[in-house]
Amino acid sequence: MKPKTETKQFQYEIQSYQEDCVKNIISLFESLRQKANFGDVLTAHHKKNKYNFPVQDTKNIDIMMETGTGKTFTFIKTIFELSKNFGYKKFIVLIPTVPIREGTKSNLEDTKDYFKSFYANEKEKEIETFVYEGGNISAVRQFIGTSHLSVLVMTPSSFSHKDNILNRPLEKEINTPELFVKNQEPPKSYLECLKRLNPIVIMDEPHRFEGNAFKTYFEGFENYFLRFGATFPKKKDSLVLSNVAYVLDSISSFRQNLVKKIVVYTQDVIENTDTLIGIEKVGSKNIAHVSTLTNGIIARRELSVGGVFNGKSIKKILKHNIVLTDDTIEKVDYSLSEESLRAMIKETIKIHFEKEKTLFEQDVKSLTLFFMESDTSLFRGDNPKVKTIFEEEYKKQYTELISRLDQTSDYYKFLQNDYDSDNTLQVHKGYFSGDKGNADEKVKAGVDEILKDKKKLLSFKSPSRFIFSIWALQEGWDNPNVFTICKLSNQGSEISKLQQIGRGLRICVNQNLQRYTLKNLNDNQEDFWKINNLDVVVSSKEQGFVEAIQNEILSNSFLISETFTEQELIKTLKEKSGFDDDTIITLVDDVLKDQKMIVRKAIVDGQKIYEKSPEFSAILKEQNLPEEQVKAIESLFATDTKTYVQKAEKKKEKKKVFIKATHLQEFQNLWNAINKNAFYVLETLTEEQETQLIQNIKAQIEAVNIEEILLQTIRAELNVNIIGEQGAITERLTDTVSYKSKVDYLELVRTLSNSTKTPISFVVKVFNALSDDFKTKMLCNNPEQAQREISEIINKNLIAMLKANIKYDGINGKGLPNVFKTEQGKTYLDTGSIGKFQKEISGDFSLKTKWVFEEVIEYDSDFELEIVEQDPDIDSIEIFGKLPRLNIQTPLGKYNPDFCYAIKSTGGNKIFLVVEAKGYKSSTAIPVDEKGKIDFAKKYFEALGEYYKDQNIKVSFKERINKTQLAALINNV
Repeated sequence: MKPKTETKQFQYEIQSYQEDCVKNIISLFESLRQKANFGDVLTAHHKKNKYNFPVQDTKNIDIMMETGTGKTFTFIKTIFELSKNFGYKKFIVLIPTVPIREGTKSNLEDTKDYFKSFYANEKEKEIETFVYEGGNISAVRQFIGTSHLSVLVMTPSSFSHKDNILNRPLEKEINTPELFVKNQEPPKSYLECLKRLNPIVIMDEPHRFEGNAFKTYFEGFENYFLRFGATFPKKKDSLVLSNVAYVLDSISSFRQNLVKKIVVYTQDVIENTDTLIGIEKVGSKNIAHVSTLTNGIIARRELSVGGVFNGKSIKKILKHNIVLTDDTIEKVDYSLSEESLRAMIKETIKIHFEKEKTLFEQDVKSLTLFFMESDTSLFRGDNPKVKTIFEEEYKKQYTELISRLDQTSDYYKFLQNDYDSDNTLQVHKGYFSGDKGNADEKVKAGVDEILKDKKKLLSFKSPSRFIFSIWALQEGWDNPNVFTICKLSNQGSEISKLQQIGRGLRICVNQNLQRYTLKNLNDNQEDFWKINNLDVVVSSKEQGFVEAIQNEILSNSFLISETFTEQELIKTLKEKSGFDDDTIITLVDDVLKDQKMIVRKAIVDGQKIYEKSPEFSAILKEQNLPEEQVKAIESLFATDTKTYVQKAEKKKEKKKVFIKATHLQEFQNLWNAINKNAFYVLETLTEEQETQLIQNIKAQIEAVNIEEILLQTIRAELNVNIIGEQGAITERLTDTVSYKSKVDYLELVRTLSNSTKTPISFVVKVFNALSDDFKTKMLCNNPEQAQREISEIINKNLIAMLKANIKYDGINGKGLPNVFKTEQGKTYLDTGSIGKFQKEISGDFSLKTKWVFEEVIEYDSDFELEIVEQDPDIDSIEIFGKLPRLNIQTPLGKYNPDFCYAIKSTGGNKIFLVVEAKGYKSSTAIPVDEKGKIDFAKKYFEALGEYYKDQNIKVSFKERINKTQLAALINNV
């Protein structure tokens, strides 16, 4: 006879926040039992608990608890307490997905013995659990028929369609007496039966219960329903967070050490070029997020229209791509290359091994979770790329690790189970939505272990430590010993980042299934963080992942905003602290204001607006305040994020650009002199010129250093104690490796032909001219960089060739259509015809009297506005203005210079100065295409000068770079 083995059970302990939550719910039901008005009860409860949430007559009672803090345990205890205090027997738990269903089922089973002991003296010591899955209607019939405390676990998809079994007519009558309390007619469907039982419904993850179908079929459940979640619906027609019984927000769960600390590793594929990693809508504008290699580290920039991307100006920023000035399109590519996948998997295994031995020695098994693309063939099937890469990289690191370990150690012996008797690696399992009914026994066993046998997965007896899944595990499934998460997919960008990593936020357990809480670690904060640390590996294309987590923690927390009035500060401090009025006023006046911990920012409508001082934390440390006052003040300012709701200012209509009557004639003379209907002519290249062009291109290409692609890992750590402040995120470079690429020469030639708009035959000639050494050594370092560099060099040389062989013709005195318009005897230009932006003239500036326009300044950049408002007055300037669109034709597109000046002349000549103003540090910094257009424009103005040489008119065109003095330009005319 085999000895009986003892089944280990999770060790549960009383958590004060869970107790507070249950007490709040019971208190509400007690008030409601006394026939009090629902709205009045919730309003009084909110006032008592300092909750600032809406109250509405919708029968929902909401409980906000952060991911990983034990929502399921809390609602199971709530079920027992509602039964004990009010006699409720029927509960339905609605869960949105299969993994959540399995997790809920496991939790009900795992807590059975704990609650049976806890409620040993009560009539109802256990919960009868029924799970409706796969159409097993017997579970529903048994739930309806039992007289004991019972729970039915089901998904809303099981009843939210007319063809669901629960909505079909009953095949045979059900005569349970509870079904006929209010209605003597026989029920017509199982769903109607469930509604007649008048159960309390509990919704887990309430943000997943939206849509008209659910709302329609949920009608008829007339009892109160409890919504437990970290995230609540926010859409316009949704039932938002309201009627709140209890709140444990994000920042509180981190500060109270109820969840793990988070560290994020960003795996970068580094190239010495700009890479488009994302596009974000900010207000009415799209902003391009770009990464660039700077001093060996990836730097991220935000670019708007006009910004420079790989040497070219951005013309448009669309939803998924940007358009450059040469009309090339750069798309955001969210897919991960094979080298990126391999680097991320390698890094994740390395992180796993680095912590596993330490955790093992503390009796804790370490698990790692990989999120993948929805393509299951990456892990299953004949060519499972991700699985193959994992096995290759795991074997390498495993072999190296084993060689260094003491062969007598328990950890070494534990690792011997990584391979089965057939020498097949067995540390990795997968769960995917298509696995249901899979005939492969190993697949089925792996899925069952992941979804249904949490204890086995936590035990050292199981070698399974690496779990692969798609977003099916994003919510509901969790395991306390997930210490590393790797996102091999950039899908789910709209999903909460906290939800994505929430699978690993729970505090870990040891082999006795006891949690390593702060209390169990003797309140040692450092020991707690050393053990309870969640590492997350993402690609660089997950732009701003750490910041997004930080912002979500803040937005899911109820804190004072970045700017505030004194009244808002007093109200929030009172709500958070519970101090009496005298203490509150003393803290605000004598501490926060007098010690300059808050500083006045502005006065709006007579109200003083304050913001937190940058020295807030340092000043607070110097104050000799009681600990509870320090904590209350600290809790006020966990964020400096923007206020979420702002008053929209009324948009001002732009004005017509009226021209001063005193300047009109001179401005029209200037405009008519330069606004000519010219066209350009290109001379054909000789064979000798083409040969020289190719040799120039060859020499420049071979001088380029094509840098190796580097795979770089950056470790980012978030300090929740100073979240939102400078220094909350610390980063350091942890690893860099090089990578060589294969080159498809034919594809490279085709791409170069397209990007340079030249015949393939010409590109082939260039390519044939390149040395074999360059083609075999430099190109494979980074073919994409090579393509961009070669394309840029070809374009530069073509532009230089065009400049040498272009001339303007057709300047015969005929001007283009008139841009001047009149209204009530005044002359104006159309709004926006001279600049994208408009500013009303409200004060003086040096050149104001010579500025051509009456009421406004139109401009295209801040640099241009600075020129208008800050340039000094010079006596020789008669008028000064921004030019309307001149539309000079060039081989690279239309060109429009910026400013014009009429200059006094002692010799009776008319002198007109046209200026192109650029805010770059030097002329060489101007993007190639922009610089090319300027150089072509110089040829146009040279042609104008030749045309006017005998007419006492001089037209001069100048470039003004950065802070070049205006006087220097005028003196050189």
